Amino acid sequence: MQLKATGVAVLAALSAMAAGAQRAEASNVTISGVIDINVERLSTPKESVTRVSSGGLSNSRLEFSATEDLGNGNQAFFLHQMQLAADTGGGPTPRETYVGMRGKWGQFALGRQNTPSYWIVGYADPSWSGDYSRVSNNQYFYAPWRESNAISYNTPVLGGFKGRFMVTTGQETADHNGRVISTGVEYRSGPLYLGFVSDHKDIRNIASPKMESSRDNYLSATYRFGSVEPTFIYHTYNGYYAYPPYVGFQTRGWDMQVGARWKSGGPHGAYISVVRRHDDVGRDLTDANSFLAGYNYRFSKRTDVYINHGRVITKGNPKVPYPLTFNYNGSANPERGTQVGLRHSF
Repeated sequence: MQLKATGVAVLAALSAMAAGAQRAEASNVTISGVIDINVERLSTPKESVTRVSSGGLSNSRLEFSATEDLGNGNQAFFLHQMQLAADTGGGPTPRETYVGMRGKWGQFALGRQNTPSYWIVGYADPSWSGDYSRVSNNQYFYAPWRESNAISYNTPVLGGFKGRFMVTTGQETADHNGRVISTGVEYRSGPLYLGFVSDHKDIRNIASPKMESSRDNYLSATYRFGSVEPTFIYHTYNGYYAYPPYVGFQTRGWDMQVGARWKSGGPHGAYISVVRRHDDVGRDLTDANSFLAGYNYRFSKRTDVYINHGRVITKGNPKVPYPLTFNYNGSANPERGTQVGLRHSF
């Protein structure tokens, strides 16, 4: 009986120690996110609507992340993000989910991740990929952006240069349907930022078994003058683009973004972004101009209010019009919009 009692006590102690260790490991997990809601007025060729919407400056989301020190300057990490519609509570939908390791040798990760082009081009987006972003909605359009089944590697910074590489297994079929290969390099030196990235995507034609491909090349640059930072992006595209199973088209062309962001050093900030897009084929897509102007006021590091105004001017009546926002289910794409919102990060 004494042996049995001693055994029970030892098991209880070990269980308590294990539970304590698990709690210690779990305490490293960070829960964070963003709630961003606005009131906006959208106008299309057929209608105008006033509504409450989610994600004017940042997509509303819940995020779990953690890092673990492995010694010798190495770390393990993970990230899981769930995007939600804060205006209705709907969702969640997948955003990024990956696990990886980093050290003096660089960073390696597996899972659903942003492409290298997201980071290199997104840095030169004055609105940081907000809802009305002309970079996200006009320059990327149906190009690769965030991909599942991805393997990525980022080099360490050497002389201001950093490489970003990604390959995905797509739909994991023998024909490589959905595979993306993205290669980029960026350079930082004081106020100067330069980046170049090339994305290749294989995708099956939505109307036939034929495999198609596309190529997107981006050159981005920013330079900070005190509180003002002008931005520039030049993009070429060529190939087959699809949003299965709804639309697919073959085209080629170029677009260019010029803009600027301003931070006062205090609570005030502003940004402007203008995109000129030219489509060489002019059948499913066409030429278009668009712009975005915005202002935000920070009450604190976590809470700010903002106002955005955007406009898209599309030539002709293309099969696939460029959107002001993808976050609309009306009968036609909005051509102009204004939103006033509140964002809180936690």
